[in-house]
Amino acid sequence: MKRSLSVLAWLIAICSLARAEGVSVRPVRDLERSFIMGADVSMLGQLESSGAVFRDEKGKASDCLSILKSGGVNWIRLRIWNDPVNREDVVEDGRLLSRAGDPAGGGNDDLAAYIRIATRAKKLGLKVLADFHYSDFWADPGKQATPYAWKDLDLGGLEKAVYDYTSSCLGAMRAAGVAPDMVQVGNEIDDGFLWPLGKITPGSSGGSIGGEEGFVALVKEAIRAVRDGDPAKRDPARRIRVMIHASNGGSKANYRKVFDPLVQRGVDFDVIGLSFYPYWHGKVADLAANLADLATRYGKDLIVAETAYAWTFEKGSSIENSFGPGADRLGGYRATVQGQASAIADIIAAVAGAPGGKGRGVFYWEPDWIPLPGAGWRTGDGESWGNQALFDYEGRALPSLRVFKLVAAKRGLPDLSIVAVEDFKAKVAAGSLLELPATIQATYSDDSYRPVQVRWDMPEASALKEVGKLVVRGSVQGYKGEVRAEVDIVANANLIPDSSFESGRLAPEWALSGEGAAAAMVEKNPGNAHSGDWSFKFWLDKPFRFTLERRFAGLKDGSYAFRVWAAGGGGEKSYALFARNYGGPDLGTDIVDTGWQKWKLYEIKGIAVVGGSCELGLAIEGNAGNWGNVDDVEFVREGD
Repeated sequence: MKRSLSVLAWLIAICSLARAEGVSVRPVRDLERSFIMGADVSMLGQLESSGAVFRDEKGKASDCLSILKSGGVNWIRLRIWNDPVNREDVVEDGRLLSRAGDPAGGGNDDLAAYIRIATRAKKLGLKVLADFHYSDFWADPGKQATPYAWKDLDLGGLEKAVYDYTSSCLGAMRAAGVAPDMVQVGNEIDDGFLWPLGKITPGSSGGSIGGEEGFVALVKEAIRAVRDGDPAKRDPARRIRVMIHASNGGSKANYRKVFDPLVQRGVDFDVIGLSFYPYWHGKVADLAANLADLATRYGKDLIVAETAYAWTFEKGSSIENSFGPGADRLGGYRATVQGQASAIADIIAAVAGAPGGKGRGVFYWEPDWIPLPGAGWRTGDGESWGNQALFDYEGRALPSLRVFKLVAAKRGLPDLSIVAVEDFKAKVAAGSLLELPATIQATYSDDSYRPVQVRWDMPEASALKEVGKLVVRGSVQGYKGEVRAEVDIVANANLIPDSSFESGRLAPEWALSGEGAAAAMVEKNPGNAHSGDWSFKFWLDKPFRFTLERRFAGLKDGSYAFRVWAAGGGGEKSYALFARNYGGPDLGTDIVDTGWQKWKLYEIKGIAVVGGSCELGLAIEGNAGNWGNVDDVEFVREGD
């Protein structure tokens, strides 16, 4: 079942773009003046050296940090890499991107880069969060590489290196007059950091060579260096605050996995930092629920250390955007300037609403990262973040930058109203029962997407007996526009009832087997589905192999077709559909994925069933990190 905007709804949605000259948001009641309105601007130095010119909303060229401050930003966040230099040539698809010894790119964020930007920030009265990655390059849940200079150390040597490095950096910062107001120990350390000795994934080693014990020991040494070097360490009101940061801010389980061991082992920290990108980590309601759990479970202050949202789907360079078509449905807001502002405002409200006043602030990730040659994810590569910046592709501030001030205003967005409702598309076999959803997606005046109750004028059963098209109309309270379900009545009944996995589970008729079966799951994620909200997904961080198959008996002899829609990253050793044990030779069709949301139809035709039975499915042998989705599976008799 695919979804699209009706013509009327589309016109209404386009008309709403007239508000793009400005934005409106709902104020956050009783928002404290000390609430952090932060921005991670770690790319700024490389952007400026690549020729970036930033302008305010009126088009006047100005310093980026000054523009951000005028928009309400009061803190900045700067990442710190140990030694961001290529250790070997970087080659991608046979193309040399950069050579060994070149700066790694992505901001080249070493200690010197921190001092340069922090000096400017402090002069403007901005506070600074220092984000120590303890890596030479990007560190996140999927990679936490130990710095090259430390790669041969045992756990004791690594503990000393972490302490000495942290202490040395903070000393240099103090000498330059740019001591941080907060220090982040590690970046998105869901599975630990400084791998392998500090990796805490289940099954990792423990004791003196790493695992959870190693992780906690390394974290403690980093924090000890912060405390020892803090002139105000005996004054809780003035001392440098310490943050520990994880990703997936909508997941309670993820945060308990990280913070239960830290709290139980008496690790001395002040703030829990969360990454929350609504198109990756769930709805804002999921964030709010996790914040409530964290506030009551640990009693620590809470800060969203990273978030962002798109203001357009248009590309600013030849690189595909990280936030592409479909991500808006998952995120819950349109990819417009107003949608971007609404997303930020709702995230701020969720943090400010954490129990006990524990919600202390939000940092927007890289609002400055406009597309420029020479300022990519790494040297020689492009960037994919520009449509989530708070500046347009020419460097001019977007009206959404005002959100940091508007949330504290006395007046804001008027009452919400529905401006568009999506059409719903369904397919049903002739003579079958038609089922339509009780809720449907609506677009509201703040450019948010929200489900609404719909009442359908259901047709008589006789209207579904013949092959053809049928339009079912419905109504939504408070909306005067047309609500439609477009029904395609087909002759070939699909012999796989839950073809789109919308039941939220893998039906028992499917058999999943193989040593890598843990890679497979049924996932609720509209951005990864061909239709509906669910799809069959596979991914694993190590090589895997599995087969998903379904057996049929009692079939009417004849010719059948097996079809699936598939999309994913590609690169598997083997990936194919199969049909066998149907009375003829085994049949197969290779699946070759080419990217996220690049859906392709794969099918095996002419399965000449003799004897009433057939086995069909898909088989995968994947490398570590291979991923993909399968949806809208069909097994139909041909020629009926």
